[in-house]
This record gives sequence, structure tokens and C-alpha cells, in this order.
Amino acid sequence: MHLRLGSTDDSKWIVESLIEGADDGHFGPSMKFQAKEFLHAIIENGGVHMMKLRGGIHAPAFVQMELTVAELDGVPASFLICCKENDSVEIQLAGTLKEFRRNGCFNRLVKRVIENDSKSRIYARCYKQSSWAIKAFEKLHFKITKHGDPIELTLSK
Repeated sequence: MHLRLGSTDDSKWIVESLIEGADDGHFGPSMKFQAKEFLHAIIENGGVHMMKLRGGIHAPAFVQMELTVAELDGVPASFLICCKENDSVEIQLAGTLKEFRRNGCFNRLVKRVIENDSKSRIYARCYKQSSWAIKAFEKLHFKITKHGDPIELTLSK
């Protein structure tokens, strides 16, 4: 398995995966309509402009994001998008093409984040529909820290 940064060559299959994931309830419904522009902003600008909702304050901000792709035998198989902000990393979106599932792509992508950002707080939010992702995070030592839909899981250090 080879891991690399995502590029414009990955746009088509990742956008299709994001739309499918939104349709299946794994991502927020707005992703279906924003996938292409969202991914383009990450690849071209290294992040996205968004409204931040923190402590009751709504403010526009640029959020740095990173797209990583896992390849199997030279073929793109899986992706992971992380938000990197101050001293935390949010594993925000991930997907694996159906024909490559159960090959450890998701686990390897998450382990790379853990290795590269070991000094940061690492967490993820998952909709309950994504039970496979929740179980995978728990096997990688993430603990549920906030219930709801989405739930929040934080890496236990």
C-alpha cells in the first residue's frame, strides 16, 4: 500500500464517493451539493473557507485541510480528509471504493495521521450510520467522547 497526497487526478472518484456517502447518510446532506467545490478548494488552496461555530461565536475562517490517498497496486483505493487547526486534527471525511474494502486502507490512513500528528488532539465525528467507521476508530484506540448524531471519538493517548 502506498500513501500520497491527493491531487486533481483524484477528483472524479472522490467526488463520486462523497456524493454516494451523503446519499447513504455517512456524510451531511449538504456534501451532496458541495462535494466538487469542497474538494477543489482542498486540492487547490489547502483548505476551505467556512463558518466556524465555537463557543456561541459564528465567524468566517479559513480551515487548513489535507487530502491523503491510499493506493493498492498503483490504483487509488481510499481517501482521508483531515482538518488541521491549532493543536488538533479532525479526521473529517473518508471513503474506500467498494472493490478495495477490507484491505486495511482506512486503518493505514488513520495510523498515518496518528504517527504524523502525535502531539495533537486527534478526533473524528461519525454519523451513527457509519457503524463500520466507528468500530474501526475504536480498534485504533479512539473513545466516544460526545454522543449524538454525529458522535465524536477522540484518540486515547
